[in-house]
Amino acid sequence: MKRNDLLAICLAIFSMFLGAGNIIFPPIVGQQAGEFILQGGLGFMAGDIGLTLLTLVGVAMAGGPDKVTRDLPAWAGKAFWIALFAVMGPAFVVPRSAHVAYEIGLQPFIGNPGALTLNLYAVVFLAIAGWFAINPSRLIVSVGKKMAPLLLLMLTVIAIATLWQPQGGIEAATGAYASNAFSEGMVQGYLTMDALGPLCLGWMIAQLLRNHGVRSDRDIVRYSAMVGLFAALGMALVYSALLYLGATSHGVAPEATNGAHILTAYITALFGTSGTLIMGIIITLACLTTAIGTPSACAEYFHTIGPRFTYCQYIIVIYLVAALVATLGLEQLIAVSIPVMVIIYPLAIALTVVGMVRRWIKHPVLVTRLVAATTLLFAALDGWQASGLMPAMLNTLLTDNLPLFAQHMTWLVAAVIALIIGVLYSHMKKPNSHVDIAASVSTAK
Repeated sequence: MKRNDLLAICLAIFSMFLGAGNIIFPPIVGQQAGEFILQGGLGFMAGDIGLTLLTLVGVAMAGGPDKVTRDLPAWAGKAFWIALFAVMGPAFVVPRSAHVAYEIGLQPFIGNPGALTLNLYAVVFLAIAGWFAINPSRLIVSVGKKMAPLLLLMLTVIAIATLWQPQGGIEAATGAYASNAFSEGMVQGYLTMDALGPLCLGWMIAQLLRNHGVRSDRDIVRYSAMVGLFAALGMALVYSALLYLGATSHGVAPEATNGAHILTAYITALFGTSGTLIMGIIITLACLTTAIGTPSACAEYFHTIGPRFTYCQYIIVIYLVAALVATLGLEQLIAVSIPVMVIIYPLAIALTVVGMVRRWIKHPVLVTRLVAATTLLFAALDGWQASGLMPAMLNTLLTDNLPLFAQHMTWLVAAVIALIIGVLYSHMKKPNSHVDIAASVSTAK
């Protein structure tokens, strides 16, 4: 590939990874971690970027995102991808991006005029995103060569200004960071759910590479890994600056409850009244690139399983559904989508990790299905808790008796145990059994 084309793809994917949440979360982590910002920050990046890199490597070792679910029954694999793309696309992430862009990018300047203005803004915002996404070549030029550099430039200016003129000293840690800064930071990094990025955007990266003349599967995996590593490095640099910004924010936003408040107050202190405008532009750009990237990945996947319709037709449907959700029922759908994400996220990580060690397992289909079923069972408990529908007595009982239940990570210990048992059993199991034959037939299909 030409270096300029590869760089444009790297910048585009990086900006799609860098959503509004990735800009808002680190400042509150930095402020609460305080004197333990190094431990808390490293924990946050380990739980976020570390898991993202793990998923990236797993997808590359598997041979692409479509290979991650190859050991599941065909119906289960499709159900996983459809649920993932529904939540990451029109059902949650995309309409939510339109709402966040409105709340931070426009509402501070116009007050609260009512639902009609929000709905009109969401429709226009999604129409603009759809115009960029409907043409992949336009996507790279617009996002990779224009939006991403502008977003990076603005974040770089803020980082330099923060280092040059910090708005307060680093104070004592608060909450869980005072005693367990690294582990608390890791939990918060895990809860960003950014590790879904390589799975979701992997479909689009592969197609973009093919559009630029990359044909062999090996080269697609190699270039995809380069794009992902670039995005991870960029995220680490942005996080470092925003964590420090949060740690030195006590002078302008003491005891803030969210990162958006910290960022707005800090940027206003640095740049005066224009700070609100700068903040609005940054968040709007971050939301826009996310709203462009995930539907593109959705359309690429659905085109592979339903080639009767074109990529453009899928894009149009996805944005129409997203606009409908944004204007009519986002709050209701959030109540359903968040538990679904809490369930899908652990399953994605578990499938990726098993895929990384697959070549060294004698009966990978058996082990994959055991780990996936175990993960799904315990992740469902986490999803039930996240829905707010779990009875208080049961919630207390599980919190007291299941490790990591309070952190929505109950599945982790169970999945590791299932993996160990599955590997040991597969090595002791006699070859050529009926299970092996069925698994081989399933894999061949």
